[in-house]
Amino acid sequence: MTYRDRPLQCPRCTTELVRDEHGERWQCRRCHGALLDVAEVVRELLEVAPELMPSGGVRGLTTLGRRTKDALITCTVCGGAMEPVFLAGLPVDRCYHDQLLWLDAGELAQVLQRAEEQFAPAAKGWFVRLHEWLFPD
Repeated sequence: MTYRDRPLQCPRCTTELVRDEHGERWQCRRCHGALLDVAEVVRELLEVAPELMPSGGVRGLTTLGRRTKDALITCTVCGGAMEPVFLAGLPVDRCYHDQLLWLDAGELAQVLQRAEEQFAPAAKGWFVRLHEWLFPD
């Protein structure tokens, strides 16, 4: 797939990435990792856990925190080092310059599942939670 007039390569196995027709997402067919725009990940997180949206809007959303171990991978767009960060407790790589995230195979699904699990109980009213606790299936 071309991005800014050149093909993108997987930062893990150097296979050419294929762009998904839905948004800013590129997939590696060999290792099944994915390169996503940060805004795309935020959009998907808000779909499964709208409670993540702060009162100030997406602008104030801070879901990523830096981590320091593991070797740095190279951003396939700018060639700079991608910063290792935590997203929902999982280590992923982020290019702050291009606002891209690299997620290895299955990591996006894990991030979305964890967000949904963490925020689903809060979305239910106290009476529903009490009823489920008193009368489990």
